[in-house]
Amino acid sequence: MLALSIVYITLNAEQYLAESLTMSQQLSDDVLIIDSGSQDQTLAIAQQFGVRIRHQDWLGFAAQKQLAIDSAQYAWVLFLDADEVLTQAAIEEIQSMLSQTDLPSAFSLPRQNFFQGKWIKRGSWWPDRVVRLVQRDKGQMKAVKVHECWQTAGKVYTLQSAIKHYSYASYSELLQKADTYSSLAASDKFEQGLACSKWSPLGHAMAAFIRLFVLKRGFLDGIEGAAIAYTAALASFMKYAKLQELHQQKSLRK
Repeated sequence: MLALSIVYITLNAEQYLAESLTMSQQLSDDVLIIDSGSQDQTLAIAQQFGVRIRHQDWLGFAAQKQLAIDSAQYAWVLFLDADEVLTQAAIEEIQSMLSQTDLPSAFSLPRQNFFQGKWIKRGSWWPDRVVRLVQRDKGQMKAVKVHECWQTAGKVYTLQSAIKHYSYASYSELLQKADTYSSLAASDKFEQGLACSKWSPLGHAMAAFIRLFVLKRGFLDGIEGAAIAYTAALASFMKYAKLQELHQQKSLRK
C-alpha cells in the first residue's frame, strides 16, 4: 500500500459507496469517512469495510472536505465523493506516479460522468478534470459555498486515467441540485459584493445553453445532453435572478 489516505464526506450516500470503497481499499490502507448524519445504510456499509468513521455536523462543502483532508493519516490525500469510483487504470496510474521522486503538489484526474446509465461524453461533462490527489500541506480548499476546489501555489500534474462519477440519480435530482447550487452561488456572489444587470439572468442562461448544447456538442448526447444543457442554463438564470433578489431584499431592509 502507498502512504496515501482516501477521504470522503457523506450524507445518505449508500447507493455507490460499497463499489467506491471496494476500489479505494485496493489503493490505500487509510480510508476515512466524515459523515454528517446519514439515516440510510451509509454507516453500516462503512462499518462493513472497516474504514475510519467520524461524525461532523455539516460545515459546508469546502469546510467539510478540508476537515476530512486534515484528518487523514498520510501527507498524500485523495478526496472522493461517495458517488465516485476509481477505475483500475486510475489505481495503477496513481500507484505508478506516487512511487516516483520529485513529485508535484497535486494531480488532477478526468471524470467519466454518468447520467441515466449513460456516459455523457460532451458538453461540460467530459473530461471534467478535477484536482483530487493532493499533498495536504501544500494547499487548501477554496472557501466558497459551492464548486469548492483545491488551491495550491505548487505544480499540478495531470493523470490520464478517469474516475467514474454517477452524478445524478434522476431528472428530478438534476433540477433539485440546480436549485440548491444556484442559491449557494448567488449567496457567494452577494457576500462578495457583486451585483448584476437587469438582463444578466437571461444573458447568462442563453450563453450557457449555446455553449453546452451547440459549441460543446451536447446535442450529440441525445435527450440527456439536452436535459443537461437546459438545466445548466436554468441554474445560470436562477443564480443571477437570486442575486438580484438578495440585493432587492437588502434595499428593502434599509
